[in-house]
Amino acid sequence: MNDLCVMKFGGTCLATEEDRRKSVDLCIRELESYRRAVIVVSAMGSKGDPYSTDTLLELVSSPIPHEKSCLMACGEVISASVFADMLRQRGISAKAITGWNAGLRTDEQLCGADLESVEKEYLHASLEENDCVVVAGFQGMSSGGTVSTLRRGGSDITATAIAAALDAGELMLFKKIDSVYTADPERVPGALKVDRISAEDLRQLAWQGAEVVHPRASEISGDAGIMISVMSHRTGESVTRIEPFVLRSGMYITGVASGSDAVQFRIRTDNCDSVHEFYSFAFGLVAEAGVSMDMFSVFDSAAMFTVPLEDEHRVSEVLSDNGIVYETISPCAKVSIVGAGMHGIKGVMARFSAALDRAGINMLQTVDSHATISALVLLEQRDEALRTLHREFLGQ
Repeated sequence: MNDLCVMKFGGTCLATEEDRRKSVDLCIRELESYRRAVIVVSAMGSKGDPYSTDTLLELVSSPIPHEKSCLMACGEVISASVFADMLRQRGISAKAITGWNAGLRTDEQLCGADLESVEKEYLHASLEENDCVVVAGFQGMSSGGTVSTLRRGGSDITATAIAAALDAGELMLFKKIDSVYTADPERVPGALKVDRISAEDLRQLAWQGAEVVHPRASEISGDAGIMISVMSHRTGESVTRIEPFVLRSGMYITGVASGSDAVQFRIRTDNCDSVHEFYSFAFGLVAEAGVSMDMFSVFDSAAMFTVPLEDEHRVSEVLSDNGIVYETISPCAKVSIVGAGMHGIKGVMARFSAALDRAGINMLQTVDSHATISALVLLEQRDEALRTLHREFLGQ
């Protein structure tokens, strides 16, 4: 059996002194089964807590990207140092290192960077000298040699990438949850606990708005064939196993999810000479404004797409300034069913549409892939849409 495990503790598992002591206890328990461990930590707590990333960002008004990335990395560095010190007080040899020390290399996007590789030499050397190496999550070094930070949930990416690079025996993600669910239980009271889920299904759920494990982490685990255990911080027990391959459990829908609040834009060509050039120009304007677009539907005379609600004014301004006629519907939300097992099964879209229609929910737009079917609905109908789809496909 591989003698190395990787553990990750999120910010809520480190928020208080009691939380941190519990996390250290859990680490020491796992060292009874593994000789060495890499422990990836997030910043301690959430917004309002002294060392959380959001709190640290409030210290400055308008940092330049390099300084913002450095500031955002501080919370995890503090967390790693505190955690390593607590381990040493319990008689465990431990060393805290930054994400760039750990060899995480990213692209040049300083804030919201994509991880490209892990240079593992320093990690190996540190593990030769210590029982535990505590790594500051969510950060790395760009190819230009500057500090970079990953997207939200980046500590999940850090832990998964390190586990893959070191061929760890097990990856454990400690979180303050009782399980991965088939839906957000706060919005769907009938949500079911999920004991086993494929990395692909979890990735799709995450992309559609489920906030359990970062989708990039699920992608890495699937590509590397890593088994992940989502662990309850309260009990210390595994609550959901994330398996690298698609599971054939007889249920072809794994869950339902909804994304962030959105606005739908509808733009018209208005007698332009080239429809393709018009759309290329319009979409390019939105991209240059730094706004992410979703749910494209393109026709000869019109196109529809969505953007995050907070970007509505920016997109409206850039379209108006360039003489593009548009209409909007907001606030909206995208609701989705997810399941890699639905590929090739007939009638899923018909059931999806009929269920929402019976509930009196109007679909403003639809998109689908091999593993998802999504509809845009009014925000006020989002929760009812989620409950309706969950009853239709998961029986609760």
